[in-house]
Amino acid sequence: MTKSIKKKSLFFKEEIVAFLFILIPIIGFMIFTAISMGTSIWYSFNKFRPVKGTIEFIGIDNYVKMFKDKTFYEACLNTIVLMASLPIGMILGLLLAVYLKDLTHGSKVLRVVYYLPVVTSAVAINLVWRYIFQAESGAFNLIFGLTKVNNGKPIYWLGTNKWLIKIAVIIKNIWSGIGTTMILYLAGLNNISKTYYEAAEIDGASNIQKFLHITLPLIKPTTFYLLITGIIGGLQSYTDAVVFAEGHEGVRTIVWYIWHYGIDSGNYGYASAVSTFLGIVIMLITLIQFKRTKMLDI
Repeated sequence: MTKSIKKKSLFFKEEIVAFLFILIPIIGFMIFTAISMGTSIWYSFNKFRPVKGTIEFIGIDNYVKMFKDKTFYEACLNTIVLMASLPIGMILGLLLAVYLKDLTHGSKVLRVVYYLPVVTSAVAINLVWRYIFQAESGAFNLIFGLTKVNNGKPIYWLGTNKWLIKIAVIIKNIWSGIGTTMILYLAGLNNISKTYYEAAEIDGASNIQKFLHITLPLIKPTTFYLLITGIIGGLQSYTDAVVFAEGHEGVRTIVWYIWHYGIDSGNYGYASAVSTFLGIVIMLITLIQFKRTKMLDI
């Protein structure tokens, strides 16, 4: 009886110590995430203008206004189109990872070079790429000979054309995100046992067959992680619209819309409504992806 009481007491002490270790993150989550989310949802049902010090309950009027606004739908479309960089970047990152894995000399140096954009400031990257996409003196037009293809004029990537600036942003995002994709895929490839490939070689499988039937299935968890984080990050894109495009209507994203039409105009209630909608969309997409992974046994 005494031994069982001592065991329970020891177990209780261990639980307290374990709880104390996670107490600070829990407090941080409650203050900066849970309470903030709840407050934002409450504000979304109000006409809240903190600058004027006014708050008025208006029900779902903010949501009705959001779904009636043509600019909101344009921001949603821009956000979705700009996420085209995600699948392209994942494919290129995987191919790069496969190449570097089999490279005998210089692999580590190239890994560092390709990963540098990831640890570089997003603002700095956007400013540099603005210079790269300059029409007359930009490196992109000069390298690919695009300075006199538009009736003797250069291609104006940052001009009024909505689709050209979208393409420019997609190219930039592929370059800046390929480092993360490459590193994670490299980690996944290194975890695949060589015995699978040796057995496939004995059966006479080609390199393409080994890639399709061994490599791709065994890196599904990495692909799933990159897809989920990429979609979440893409839906929250903001720097492209502000720094790279300087508010160009072709790349005005949902987060840009939240800032410009909500916070910048002082209507925090409307900004909260759009933010709540975006949060729900992100959660639904994540849940759907998790359901799909169970079906695909990832």
